[in-house]
Amino acid sequence: MRNLSILRDSVCAIDLKATDGAKSQLVRFCIESDTGNVYIADLTHGTVCYLSSNCQVLWSESLQNASGDGLGPDGHITSFAFLPDLEALCVAAITGELLLVHTSREVQEIGKLEEGIACSAWSPDQEFLAICTRDRQLVLMNKEWEVLAEESLDALAEPGADTAADQSKLGLSSASIAWRGDGKYFATVSLSAGKSLACHHLYDSFHLHEAPQGLHPALAWQPNGRHLYAAHLQGEHHRVVLYEANGLEHGGFDVPRTGKLTQLSWSSSSELLAVVLSESTAAVEGEQAPAEMVQIWHRSNWHWYLKQEQVYPHAVAVTVAWDEAVPLRLHVCSTAWYRQVDFCMSQDVSSKGTAGVVDGCRVLLTPLQRALVPPPLCAVAAVFHQPVQCVAFGDHDGIEVLAAVTSNNKLAVAQAKGSDLWEPTTEAELDEMEAQGIQQPVIQPHTLALDPPLAEGATVRHVVWLTGLPSSVLVIATPLPQAGGGGVGEHEGRDLLQHVELSWGSPDEPPHASVIASSRAPGCVRSAAAAAQGGALLQMQDGSMWVYSGADDQGLSPCGAGANFPVPCSYMLPTPLAAIQDLGPGTAPAVGLSEGGQLYWGCSPVQGKCTSMATRGQGPGGPFLLYTTRDSTMHSLPFALLALQAAAPAAASAAPGLPVNKGLGAGKAWNLHSAMHAAMRPQGGQGVRDVVVRQVEQGARLLAAPPHGVRVILQMPRGNLEGICPRVLVLAGIAAHLQRGEYGEAFELTSNNRVDLNVMVDYAWPTFLTHADDFVREVQYDQDIVDLLTSLKPGSVTGEGGMYAAAMPPPPTETKPEADESLFSLRGPAADKLQEAENYPQSRKIELVAGAMRAAMLACPGGQGRFLRPILASFAVVGEVEGALGIIKQVKERQLAAEGPHQAPSSGTAEESDRHGVARAGQAELSAEQGLKHLLLTVDVERLYRTALGMYDVQLAYMVVAHSQRDPGEYLMELQQLVQAPTEGLRRHAMDMHLGRFDRALQHLIAAGQEHFPKALQLARAKGLLRELLHLVGERAEARKAVLEVYGEVLSQRNLQEDSAVAFIAAQDLPRALEAYKAAGHWQMALALAGRMGWQEGQVRRLAAELVDSLSSMGQLAPAATLALQYLADVDNGVSLLTQAREWQEALRVAYKHGRDDLVDTVVAPASAEAAATAVADVREERERVSKYLARLQEVRHKRSAMEAMLAAEEDEAQPSGHDFDDTASEASSAVSGMSAYGGSTTTGATSVTGSSGRPASTIGGKKPYKRKQRKDKKGRIRQGSPEEERALGQHITALAPSPKQLSEAGQLAELLTLLGHEADARVLQQQLSNLVSEQQAAQQYVTDNPPPPVPPHHSQQGQRPDGQTPAGPSIDWKWDILRPVSLPTDT
Repeated sequence: MRNLSILRDSVCAIDLKATDGAKSQLVRFCIESDTGNVYIADLTHGTVCYLSSNCQVLWSESLQNASGDGLGPDGHITSFAFLPDLEALCVAAITGELLLVHTSREVQEIGKLEEGIACSAWSPDQEFLAICTRDRQLVLMNKEWEVLAEESLDALAEPGADTAADQSKLGLSSASIAWRGDGKYFATVSLSAGKSLACHHLYDSFHLHEAPQGLHPALAWQPNGRHLYAAHLQGEHHRVVLYEANGLEHGGFDVPRTGKLTQLSWSSSSELLAVVLSESTAAVEGEQAPAEMVQIWHRSNWHWYLKQEQVYPHAVAVTVAWDEAVPLRLHVCSTAWYRQVDFCMSQDVSSKGTAGVVDGCRVLLTPLQRALVPPPLCAVAAVFHQPVQCVAFGDHDGIEVLAAVTSNNKLAVAQAKGSDLWEPTTEAELDEMEAQGIQQPVIQPHTLALDPPLAEGATVRHVVWLTGLPSSVLVIATPLPQAGGGGVGEHEGRDLLQHVELSWGSPDEPPHASVIASSRAPGCVRSAAAAAQGGALLQMQDGSMWVYSGADDQGLSPCGAGANFPVPCSYMLPTPLAAIQDLGPGTAPAVGLSEGGQLYWGCSPVQGKCTSMATRGQGPGGPFLLYTTRDSTMHSLPFALLALQAAAPAAASAAPGLPVNKGLGAGKAWNLHSAMHAAMRPQGGQGVRDVVVRQVEQGARLLAAPPHGVRVILQMPRGNLEGICPRVLVLAGIAAHLQRGEYGEAFELTSNNRVDLNVMVDYAWPTFLTHADDFVREVQYDQDIVDLLTSLKPGSVTGEGGMYAAAMPPPPTETKPEADESLFSLRGPAADKLQEAENYPQSRKIELVAGAMRAAMLACPGGQGRFLRPILASFAVVGEVEGALGIIKQVKERQLAAEGPHQAPSSGTAEESDRHGVARAGQAELSAEQGLKHLLLTVDVERLYRTALGMYDVQLAYMVVAHSQRDPGEYLMELQQLVQAPTEGLRRHAMDMHLGRFDRALQHLIAAGQEHFPKALQLARAKGLLRELLHLVGERAEARKAVLEVYGEVLSQRNLQEDSAVAFIAAQDLPRALEAYKAAGHWQMALALAGRMGWQEGQVRRLAAELVDSLSSMGQLAPAATLALQYLADVDNGVSLLTQAREWQEALRVAYKHGRDDLVDTVVAPASAEAAATAVADVREERERVSKYLARLQEVRHKRSAMEAMLAAEEDEAQPSGHDFDDTASEASSAVSGMSAYGGSTTTGATSVTGSSGRPASTIGGKKPYKRKQRKDKKGRIRQGSPEEERALGQHITALAPSPKQLSEAGQLAELLTLLGHEADARVLQQQLSNLVSEQQAAQQYVTDNPPPPVPPHHSQQGQRPDGQTPAGPSIDWKWDILRPVSLPTDT
């Protein structure tokens, strides 16, 4: 749906004169692509070289030479080409001469063919020259002028053809040759003797099977090699026919002119075909005069469009040639002037989304906001009297208007029926069309009469409506040189601007038009567009922007440096008015796309490698810029973000916050900025996953973004149209609907575009809770409510960290619903929780939304039947299956109560509703069976079955099974067994036992009667419910005693002896309680119970002796010694037990108290000596370990320091001068921290290789990490060479500090040794321990002063104490002063 517009049209006059000074006529011309020079050959054999910019004559040379090295008087030029390799012109004459005209003006004759040359053509690579002689001989030569092949065209004719019927020689314009773009094939056409059309390979040839009738010598091969194009005369009109390389016809198109077709020429991009026509009586400005025309054709979707028709009145010998370097540049030359035209393909779309496609005399109109009709189809066609040159859309009182300029320089306008409605809609109009046999709706535009003529007779290039002015259009034209060779005078290179004002009358009458001003542009206008703030925007050839705002002297003014494009842009769109109003003055007025694919907004670049763009002026989220890239992605960006990107980084960083964005993401500016800035510069596929970037089909182009909507129209490479909804526009549209309370439209937009339905609830939370009734009322189908409920999930998709957090515009206000009773008038267990809630935390989103929706549905008339599915879903999503089954039970009971003969016909409607899965308002209520089938889709049948049994409703349970996919017979016997119990309580007990609800089964069994108590006691003991049973039996003494006794036995079996004793005491079973205390080692309570039971002294002594033995075996030596002394008076055993318990002071006290001094010598003294020897040995070993660890730690740290210094020195040498910071410097310490001073292990923050295993930690979710099996004795082992060796050494040194208990025991032992006369041994013990403490504290201080380097997290060990921390404990004075070492001075 693209039209052809003219970017640049430069015209200059040329003056061809014969040697006698008379006017001459153009014969041939060619272009030198490198320099742009134009070479022209005239009728008098003169060759002139012109400068293409201003047609200045560089040199001229005559090809007629009396000496014989030129052309004779009859040597008409048949071909004319420039050869860059030879830097010369190759000229072929009908008399057979082949000449080279060098740029040095030297004429060289290559040779002469006596037969004469009818036509010739060089291959695209200029390696071969094909020549067709006048006597129908085909000659192939190379660039060294060697003949490669020669063949007669008559030999290619079909067998049996009469080739001797016409033996006349070929004349001028009776034959032509065209090469294919790759140079492998060329085609010839000759109009004598059979009018043959042949296609030749370089070393082979074949002829068409049927010689076409009316063949003309105009021939062109599409550069991409697809088709060969030839002209045929069919009656009074020409037809251009396509041929395959094998000679088969492949369609074509009719040329809507009756003149002579003289030339076909393809652009180098194979996109445009130029057709040159000559008419002797053409309608030019209302008069009949000779004229020549150049038509530009374009093919899309196998339909040929006439995009341009340039009419040149009174022109002579018009010839065209496409530029080889610039694909869409056309060179047009005549006897009087030379013209260079730059085209571009662009679309004409109105601000309301109506597209207009030029197709000759028709403009195909399609309102894209209403229908997607790809051309050549359309909603309505505007039919003009002449081919259309350019079109423009405008607005008149809210109704679209179309202005078009035809090829005869007439201005015509058409007006829509209303807004963007162009097609007929009334029955009368449709009936009239049917009566006339019109299938395609058409409208007849009004042609305006102007005086003076439109554009003063100049060639119109652009027409644009002027916004802000009453029905005015601006016409931009390029004047042609005057007849007679005159130039354009002082206005040369400046386009003509003509301001036309229209006065509208009735719709059936043409508006009155008048030219109110004419002026000149400051240069050649490249493109024009309606300005958003009024007037028209004009882009000059250098990219500068000007605005035309009226007919006064100051009507044309520059827009400023910030509005100019850095490079000229081929396609330009005005910035929407809403964006200019939001961003304020200084906003760039237009967005431009250059030929290289660079997108600019004013002087600021936006994106490179773009292929198309469009703007959406109004709609949710504000104005947007959309563009596609060569990576097949489409970007949708708000203009507010583009303004931030264009702002200076310093200004952006100094600002306290981003400007207020009334569109996308306002209030979340920084999150939005970061998200979209990443999307604007995508890396790989990461940017495509963002909400502002999406993948599109390769080659797709943006066509339009209709206002007030979320749809964007793309045209695919095949020509079809597709409407897509960018996610960022969809989210903005959803937010807009939700803000206006349009929940039905919001849900439709959300579901149609596959947006997470949680956005309906999460946006502006908790507003949805108070509008649940609006949602239920506006949503048409109950299945939509079910979809919303089943899609609820924890968290927020619009909150911080949500998938739509940065793309959703913020809600206008943070509202909180008032807690009214109507909102919480719910049923089921969730009602009490909701009524108690003081606020609405989003962590309870599912519960709150389900409750609010259920309340809204139940409040509607017939709610339980009409919204049965959604109500069941509201219970299912919160796991309240019992509540859902309760609803089904109520509906079933209501059905059974209302059953009657007259109710049967209503079931059909309900079944139909169930079949379609939706229920509309006014339809029959759904049955319980239909509701149950729906519930089975979301809840497992086994869970429903067990829940129904838990409700003690066998019929409901059977109903669940009957409507599931399972065999009801498998459950029938089970249900029959469950209902066989004689009483209701026992039936419920059986169901609870089947469901494993043993606590409820126990309750029902107790309630069934006293005779079931033994069974209840057995159940409680088996299932661990004795505490519950104790609560259920209450104050019944016998039952309570039985439960307590069983409870005590169970506790005893679980080795909870003290708890078991308490249970036996509660059951008044004191002997068993005493045995439990004795087994637990609780000797005080055991002796207390013996006293309470009145035991005799002998029994108590035996009990004490048993307790001494059991306590000794348990390691409780001090309590055993107390029992032996107090209850058994066994001093020997008591002192022995105290010495084993290391209670030295108490052992001495007891021995001397009972006068047993011998025990001190025989028991206490040997034990203390042995303990002292063991303690000294342990302390010495600990000292050795402290010294060893400290030495290793100092060695490792010394080597690490040396390595750090070496790396720092290397970095300083490699550091370039003038740089104060290098990223590698910050990584030096971390790199060294991962190195071992001895081993070959190196680690960084990401990987590590330690020891012999280099396997990294597993990062695959759902799999257990790799674990190395190690022996328990290796736990805490210091691994030499590992990265954590320094840390482990410090931790081991910290762990070697003596504990407070060890110091206290050593103090008592030293005191005892001194008392027993072993002062030397006591001093050795204390001094060794003192040395250990001092050495360990010094080593600990070293660890604290020199902390180890940080270790990566995967190397750290659990359970290790942080560096520098010593074991916490009370300060204990354990050193005896008399045992402290004495330092005496020595004699010097």
